[in-house]
Amino acid sequence: MSRHPTPPVCVVVGGSAGSLEPLARALGGLEPDLPATVLVAVHVGDRPSTRLAEVLARRTRLPVREARDGTPLRPGEVHVAPGGAHLLVHRDHLVVGPGPRVNRQRPSIDVLFAAAARWHGPRAVSLVLSGVLDDGAVGSALVRAGGGRVLVQDPAAAEFSSMPRAAARAAPGATVVRDDDAGRILTEAVRAAATTPASDPEDTMTDQTGETDPAGGSSTSMADGGDLHHLDPREGRLTRLVCPECGGSIAELDLPGVTYLRCHVGHQYGPMTFAAAQAETSEAKLWAAVAALEEQAAFAHHLVAGSEPADVEHLATAAREVAGRARAMREQAVSWAGAPPAREDDRTG
Repeated sequence: MSRHPTPPVCVVVGGSAGSLEPLARALGGLEPDLPATVLVAVHVGDRPSTRLAEVLARRTRLPVREARDGTPLRPGEVHVAPGGAHLLVHRDHLVVGPGPRVNRQRPSIDVLFAAAARWHGPRAVSLVLSGVLDDGAVGSALVRAGGGRVLVQDPAAAEFSSMPRAAARAAPGATVVRDDDAGRILTEAVRAAATTPASDPEDTMTDQTGETDPAGGSSTSMADGGDLHHLDPREGRLTRLVCPECGGSIAELDLPGVTYLRCHVGHQYGPMTFAAAQAETSEAKLWAAVAALEEQAAFAHHLVAGSEPADVEHLATAAREVAGRARAMREQAVSWAGAPPAREDDRTG
């Protein structure tokens, strides 16, 4: 039994590219007496002011505000994650702050969903809208595992179907929602969740949520003492991979329906996002190799110009060889960058 007053039902909504219109429609279908707090995380980047709350407020009868740290959860209110900060819920109030990027995003959908799953369990309702890659998939799996209700936008209607499809795969049995029906289905899920007794978050799977601490690090960060064997079985399996953002060691973790990756700093990735991050890192390293060879060739030619006659032939030959390698490497880089690996079309259902 919970030792704290029961907060409102927690509705968490996540979206990215193509999500603004379905988000506005979903909020527009909610009644002012909704017995839930609605928290929204959209990939808005690091812009300090996005005006997203202002835009959404014109489309719903519920008050919409940019989330502020420490705000209590009150029914019938909508709070939107600000740019450059994660939005979480902790028991009966909001937590807003910095922290490692998750799925290369801050705010991240997975961070918000994981916190709702941890602290609200069966009284959490999640909705994943249009977007590319797979932010929200791990969070959806956690909401489902905690007894909450998982909704996804109909992939066939989504402008970018990758995120709702990934969430549906990670949380089998998720309810598929059409845009014109989202408000009604959300309301039904909220009223059902409101009849569910609150669970004690201390009894939930807190070690699997990957919840990010806005003060820095994750719930399973390496201890301050620097334990070399910082992973225990609950934290997954160490891999040969390194974090594309910080170079830290990567662990692979399994949830029912989805496997994800996390470094000890707290950067976390769904499988598709990790592959995309690796591709960007590989391209950056390839262009770094081009730069190194071209700089070496330039200096080799400089040496030829100022060398003694006896050394000219040897140095000129070396300069031509390095210049040839640089041209070949540049051709490879251009070819690689111009032909990204084939992937499923995000616009298909």
